[in-house]
Amino acid sequence: MERIQIELVQKDKAMYDPDSVVNLEIKVKNLEEKVIQDLTVQLQPSHLETPLESETSNTFDLEPNEEKVVQMEWQTPKEDFKGYLLDIELVDNQLETMDTTTTAVDVSSSWTKFPRYGYVWDFTEDVNTKEKIDTLKNRNINALEYYDWKYKHHLPIPEDREKESWLDWSGRPIFAKSIRNYIQDAQEANMVNVPYNMAYAAVDGYEEDGVKQEWALYYADDNDRGTGHFQFSMSDTASLYFFDMSNKEWQDYIFNRTNEVFEMFDFDGWHADTVGEWGEMQTEDGHTLYVKDTYTEFLNLAKAAMPEDKYLVFNPVGAQGIENVNVSDVDVLYTEIWPWDQDLDGELYDDYYSLKKVIDISREQSGGKSLVVPAYMSYDYGELNPGSAFNTAAVMLTDVTTYAAGGSRMELGDGNNMLSNEYFPAQHLFMDEELQARIDQLYDFIVIYENLLRDGQENIENVIDITDYNHSANGDSDSIWTYAKEDEDYEIVHMINLLGVSDNDWRANEGKKETPTVIEDYEVKYYYNDEIESVWLATPDENQNRSIELPMETGTDENGDYVLLEIPSLEYWNMLYMKKK
Repeated sequence: MERIQIELVQKDKAMYDPDSVVNLEIKVKNLEEKVIQDLTVQLQPSHLETPLESETSNTFDLEPNEEKVVQMEWQTPKEDFKGYLLDIELVDNQLETMDTTTTAVDVSSSWTKFPRYGYVWDFTEDVNTKEKIDTLKNRNINALEYYDWKYKHHLPIPEDREKESWLDWSGRPIFAKSIRNYIQDAQEANMVNVPYNMAYAAVDGYEEDGVKQEWALYYADDNDRGTGHFQFSMSDTASLYFFDMSNKEWQDYIFNRTNEVFEMFDFDGWHADTVGEWGEMQTEDGHTLYVKDTYTEFLNLAKAAMPEDKYLVFNPVGAQGIENVNVSDVDVLYTEIWPWDQDLDGELYDDYYSLKKVIDISREQSGGKSLVVPAYMSYDYGELNPGSAFNTAAVMLTDVTTYAAGGSRMELGDGNNMLSNEYFPAQHLFMDEELQARIDQLYDFIVIYENLLRDGQENIENVIDITDYNHSANGDSDSIWTYAKEDEDYEIVHMINLLGVSDNDWRANEGKKETPTVIEDYEVKYYYNDEIESVWLATPDENQNRSIELPMETGTDENGDYVLLEIPSLEYWNMLYMKKK
């Protein structure tokens, strides 16, 4: 058989409007020493288990050892907020398959329903913005946080609008031209651009820029975490000073400064940050408060103060006060998770189940929004071992936990990098080739199946029985974590493999995590609510994200009606979706 390969598939955008054109570049290589004539690339789109009728093809020849980029187009359907799989097959003139691959297409008019948030932070003069944007676009990242791009926290852009470069608080050079280049390149890829800034902080010299000391936030008298003006030392030469978010004059000041940003740069909103909850505070006149209790009003006013087409994202660090953010007017939910913080039930955010729980609660309180979780992997290991590789199993288990629950991650940015630290330029760890390949598949998977993952699905307490293997409903270590959801059309079962994994902590702070024990040919008995028409298996771990239909037996016992299924294998994450009759 001739050796012909599909080497790469690239789309021109991260997401597409309904009824628009997807432009594809499919790189094909002839490894033979002879001409290959009448090769055809066939493109077959599908939505979940259903093939679409819009199949297209392109026929061409290849010279010996030639590498060719084949251009193809696909017209997206008119329905909004849908994910699609494009099955790409390379066949010869006898219609024999030479190679196959798949890619994902998100047809969404806004990023807020299915956020896939990434970041950029390098604003030096000669940075290759196009290369970094392309890498993130190819992983379907549809929005970017611009981290530490600003002039000052309380004065994001210089008062001299002609100023084209400045130093950030740490002394890093920032060039306005680079910011504009990122924005332009991202816009061409249909990615949203959101600048980062604190919601309530200023740096040294703030009074010279119009910030009044009477707006300051002070530690309350009985707060044992500090005294005086609430502040952080960021370095030997820079400190952050915090102000009362409920103070009307501070609100007017920071909202006006934020709107000035939109006059200088074509940004799409504001990513507002905090440093979390530090106990009882007081204002200059002695009024006591907790910062988290000011979130809802501040965010509603901030959203109203910005132009109507601008997005608002907010980070209640440690999910402290997240309940106040969930009911606010923010467009996208986002929270840094730290394992020492507690939820309202007093439970730590330290294990896999805690991630699912905060995603579930946020969805319920917000009316269906998908929480973005920047949970920094192997934090201490990264700081102590810079230049080392991420543990693939650790990253994958936290990722699949988050996405199966209906949330999203903030982890990819600056081209091909992954976060291990809340200071985004501190790129301590790197993704090895295996992790990169898995991330490529995973970030296609979450697009292809977005309508089963975070599109109105609700948890259900149906019994799931796995013969011969430990299984749990709460993500216990050394078990298969199983739970069910449903929507109008499907009942869905998630199976996350923790077999052979001795600790169910998500952080893997020491850089260690056992690779789950792969199992094959195992039985699942699922007790359903509605009569099942067909059962499909999807996984990011194999079969290039294609769904496969499973044979099923039905029966009834003392627990109710069930389907009995034989599952071929489980590596990290299997999703069963069952079409209701």
